[in-house]
Amino acid sequence: MTVDTDSLTPLRQQIDHLDERLLELIQQRARVAIELGKIKKNLSLPVMDLVRERTVLTRLTQNVTPGQGLGSEAVAAVFTEIIKTCREAQAPIKVAFLGPAGTFSHAAALQQFGRLATFIPGDDLTEVFRTAESGEADFALVPFENTTEGIVGQTLDLLTATNLRVQATLNLRVNLALMSAHGDISRLKVISSHPQALAQCRNWLALNMPGVELRPTVSTAAGATLAINDDSCAVIGHPALASFYKLNVMSGGIEDFQHNQTCFLILSRDDSPITGHDRTLMWFAAPHNSGSLYKCLQPLADAGVNLTRLHSRPNPKSPWEYLFFLELEGHFKEEGVIKAIKALEAESDKLTILGSYEPPESPINPLNNRS
Repeated sequence: MTVDTDSLTPLRQQIDHLDERLLELIQQRARVAIELGKIKKNLSLPVMDLVRERTVLTRLTQNVTPGQGLGSEAVAAVFTEIIKTCREAQAPIKVAFLGPAGTFSHAAALQQFGRLATFIPGDDLTEVFRTAESGEADFALVPFENTTEGIVGQTLDLLTATNLRVQATLNLRVNLALMSAHGDISRLKVISSHPQALAQCRNWLALNMPGVELRPTVSTAAGATLAINDDSCAVIGHPALASFYKLNVMSGGIEDFQHNQTCFLILSRDDSPITGHDRTLMWFAAPHNSGSLYKCLQPLADAGVNLTRLHSRPNPKSPWEYLFFLELEGHFKEEGVIKAIKALEAESDKLTILGSYEPPESPINPLNNRS
C-alpha cells in the first residue's frame, strides 16, 4: 500500500520555518539575558530572581487562550526551561543539595534550577550548609518539613548557626516506587531506603511485602547501591533512581498518602525583595518561665499578623529549654511586620530573622516533569 505524503510537505515546511524563527528569537533572548547578567554583576545583584521569573510566567500564561494551541501548563513548562537556560547563560549557577544523585533533594534541585546548573551533592546537611556558606555554591537546597513525617530537626538546628538567608521555599509531591536490578518481586528478601521513605510506605509494605526485611540507609540513593549489588534487595525511592542506577520499577505510587509533600528551603547569601505575597521565617528563644511563649506571640495577634508555622526544637545549649521556629505572613521589611517583630523580640531572649520569600502556589510533581 502506497501512502501519499505530499500533503504533509507544506505543513512540515511551515514547521521548519517556525523552528528557525524560534531559534533566532531564543538566541536573541539569551543575548539580552547575558547583557542583563553583566549589569547585575556590576550592581552586585544575584543572578536568580525568583520573583521576576514567576512574574514572567504568570504574565505569559494569563495570555493563553483556551483551545488555541498549547494550554497554560504546557506554556509554563516551555518558558520555564527557556528562563532557566537563559539564566544559566548569564552566569553558571552552583547548587548544593543532600546527595547523592537520584534523591528527592536532587529532583527538587533539578526542578528549580534546571539541568544546566552545576549540582554539588553533600554527604549530610552540615556539608550542604557549609558548601553554600563558604561560597563554593550559590544556593543550598535542604529539606524542611514533610506532611506525614514532620519537621527535619537537623535543618532547624543548622538554621540557628548559619549566615545563609531563606530565599524561597519549594513543595515537592512525594512519589515512591519499589525498584530492583532484575524486576522480579518474588526474589526479594530485603527492602532498603531512607527511614522516612520506608515509613511513608509502611501500610503498603505490610500488605504486599510481609516478612521482608526493611533495612534503613542514609539515603534512598544508598539503598539503590545495595539493590544494584544484591539481587535479593530492592529499594524504595524516587522513580528517577531507576534511570540514574539502571534499576527496574516493580511497583509505582506505593506511598501510603497520595498527597504527601516535602517542603524544601532554598538558601543563599541574599535576601529576596518584597512581593506583597511574602512570608517570613525566624527563630527565637523564649524565657524559661510561666507564660513566656504566650507573651512572645501575643504581640503578633495584637498587630493582626497571621502565624503560618510554629515548631519547637530543644535548645542544645540549655537542657529542657526550647527554641521556636516561626513563620508569619508578610516581609520582614514591611512596616507592620517590623513593628510586630520588634514587640516579639522585646519579650524573647534572642530572635534571628532567617529571611522572607514568596511561597509556591502548588506542589511540584516530579513524575510529570521527568526530573
